[in-house]
Amino acid sequence: MIGARHIITGILALATALPVIAGIIGVMAPAIGLFPPLGFVTPSLDPAREFLATPGLGRAGMTSLITGLGATCLALLFSFALVVTYVGACQASWLRRFAGPLIAVPHSAVAIGVLFLLAPSGWLMRLVSPGLTGFDRPPLWALVPDGSGAVLCLGLLVKEVPFLVLVSLAALATLPVRRLLATGMSLGYGRAASWVYLVLPLVYRRIRLPVFAVLAFSLSVVDMPRLLGPMLPPPLAVLIVEGFEDAELAARLPASFGAVMQIGLTIAALAIWCAGEWVCGRTLAWLRRSGVRLAALRACVGLLAGLATVPLVIGCAGLVAAALWSVAGPWFFPAALPESLTFRFWMRADSLAPALTASLVIAAAASFLAVILALMAIELARSRSRTGLWQVFIFAPILLPQAGFVPGLQMVLTVTWLDGTWLAMIWMHMLFILPYVWLILAPAAASLDMRHDRIAASLGAGRWRRYGRVTLPMLTPAIITALFVGTAVSVALYLPSLFAGAGRITTMTLEAVALASGGSRPMAGVATMLQLLVPILFFALFQTLYRLGYGRFAGMRAGGLH
Repeated sequence: MIGARHIITGILALATALPVIAGIIGVMAPAIGLFPPLGFVTPSLDPAREFLATPGLGRAGMTSLITGLGATCLALLFSFALVVTYVGACQASWLRRFAGPLIAVPHSAVAIGVLFLLAPSGWLMRLVSPGLTGFDRPPLWALVPDGSGAVLCLGLLVKEVPFLVLVSLAALATLPVRRLLATGMSLGYGRAASWVYLVLPLVYRRIRLPVFAVLAFSLSVVDMPRLLGPMLPPPLAVLIVEGFEDAELAARLPASFGAVMQIGLTIAALAIWCAGEWVCGRTLAWLRRSGVRLAALRACVGLLAGLATVPLVIGCAGLVAAALWSVAGPWFFPAALPESLTFRFWMRADSLAPALTASLVIAAAASFLAVILALMAIELARSRSRTGLWQVFIFAPILLPQAGFVPGLQMVLTVTWLDGTWLAMIWMHMLFILPYVWLILAPAAASLDMRHDRIAASLGAGRWRRYGRVTLPMLTPAIITALFVGTAVSVALYLPSLFAGAGRITTMTLEAVALASGGSRPMAGVATMLQLLVPILFFALFQTLYRLGYGRFAGMRAGGLH
């Protein structure tokens, strides 16, 4: 048994801890002038001086900070408003069914849809022209790319609001919500005030880690600002990636210092967020002690819930616009619809077949690997009764900014001749899938009724037989959910695919962003639809396998895709 634990510990260390440490060292060393492959063997401050001299650097950092904090704050407010408004009402199931599919939509697909919708010649302008605007040609001004970062925040909200809604609903399932609300209303508080005073603080404590992950991602996202702006200067993460993409390899040293700055910016944003938590907590405690009834809160919550639907509707409309462009024939401004529909652009989709195949293979392999590692970590934690150290390494990839962590790992892959290999792509994707898989499987494993295992043991079944015949079947709904979420996360990964692929392996996300940036709307629409096809295929596959193998076990449906 001791040998098995040591083997599992070694595998987890190689799969999680080693790349996290290597990624941090991979940016720290060049940031101080150490990069032996290029002959830089002496510490130097030149990378710092060169990067700090970048024009617009201060504005780029401030743009990242404002859009990251703003998008996260609005996403949290909107998700709570939706939960308060619809949980307990007949629309609660609709809320879950509407938010769930949006989780599977890649960020780049959302950005392309918003671009097609809000561009000067986009679908929205076509729908209102010339009747409401008088335009018979696209206007000279544009909503996207946007210099202020407002449209970028809007695009982030399309993805972050559904995510926070779903994790909030999962947290509510562990709380006695009805009893808490009944207690508050029995003391004379309204329903909304009871939610704010008694329920939402408990929910927030349970979703604090996902909120931090949302904040870290919003600060370092690259694919969305490349399509939605701002451009001059772009957010700090885009500046860093442009440095790593420079043909001059020496440009990686100042870019590495920028990656370190990105990590520092994320730490500063988390500190600001924690300070905001403290202020909000103290304010809420004072209001609660003072007995303030918050009578106007119900109207405010209703207004926020209404505003929360705006980015969701825009995101869905953008995807419809992308689908329309993929089959559009001649479509001249200001016509609201194309003159005819054609599939000639889909006939050219064979050029995207390598990227589609790569996305399918990488998503499947990385998801299965992440599930296996998560199950190993769960068993190791159960035998040792603690998971603190492994959780640090498991969650590090989503808490560290991608622009500050992935380039360092890519530099390590370059030194070891692993960049551009399938191993590197699958490994990199697995790192970012594993945290989400853990969040699904760990609670499911903790809630298992171990009496089944003890009964099997009393019948003479060994440990591994009990695990394969009893534990795994009970975990099957959660495993299927984890596999689906893992494939959806894999398809959406842009920066890890960009650096690990090294131009030799491409994915649908990389192709879609490149086509949209190049102005090819019909082919970008085709690529966007193919992006959505990958998670849909996996969802259909996993649902079919579940129904065929375990559909008759009604008691096993909790935690599944239903």
